[in-house]
Amino acid sequence: MNFVESHVHIWTVRDRRFGKHPDSDFTPDREAAPADLFAAQDEVGGVAWTVLIQPRYYLWDNAYLAQAAEAHPDRLVVAGRVNPMDRDAPGQLRELMQWPGYRGIRLAATEDPATRWLDDSSQDPLWEAAADTRATIGLLIQWRQLPQAAAMATRHSDVTVVIDHLGFPDYDDPDSLENLLDLVRLPNVYVKLSGYPHNTGDAYPYLRARPFIQRMLDAFGASRVMWGSDWPVCLAHANYGQAFTSAWELPWLTDGDRDWIFSRTARAAWRIPDAQS
Repeated sequence: MNFVESHVHIWTVRDRRFGKHPDSDFTPDREAAPADLFAAQDEVGGVAWTVLIQPRYYLWDNAYLAQAAEAHPDRLVVAGRVNPMDRDAPGQLRELMQWPGYRGIRLAATEDPATRWLDDSSQDPLWEAAADTRATIGLLIQWRQLPQAAAMATRHSDVTVVIDHLGFPDYDDPDSLENLLDLVRLPNVYVKLSGYPHNTGDAYPYLRARPFIQRMLDAFGASRVMWGSDWPVCLAHANYGQAFTSAWELPWLTDGDRDWIFSRTARAAWRIPDAQS
């Protein structure tokens, strides 16, 4: 199988051409350039494609990921970022989607959980631009905010929506998964099997997450679920191999499930060509 990794961040702390965005609150403590990513992926082998997720280190400056995708056009695609509060966000998205390798954007509702903006009518033009450009919208969103995702995915049913990290459920509260499970009724919504190594606070193989993962998979089915490592954020709790095997070795998965979760679903959601293409 040629794996597709759906959730990786890259940045550089060495190359001064690509510095921290002045409004960012994140300063990385390690280099995470494409070469470092590819070395980490060698722990698993067989990763054919990777979806790069624009980190908050760069916020709305997409230049670093753009040059990475241009340098590796047969290996990397990108979900960039635009400022959803900017009046020109729809125009910025239209421009971004003309860049090589760009497949969509990420919106981060978690960065201001006290403000409800995601499902406000002011956001409709951005989602309309996503529909026009075939841009997938990834959502970094907490479980309490998921009704906002449901509203937007309903109003914009022609936009592919991907929920990061199982929607950040509270692993001490099984009921916190219900808002995610409610999204099953919306066929344009997909879920990333990611984030649990550090969000559970558990040790490998993160057994606390398994009941949540199984309920999510039972509801959505493997064809709407994609695996992501969340490298290098995961490294405090999992190396790349552990992030992979903790999902690959889920005891109830069939070979057909793995084919979807580790390849076909992400190819569909992010418009990645088959290996033969």
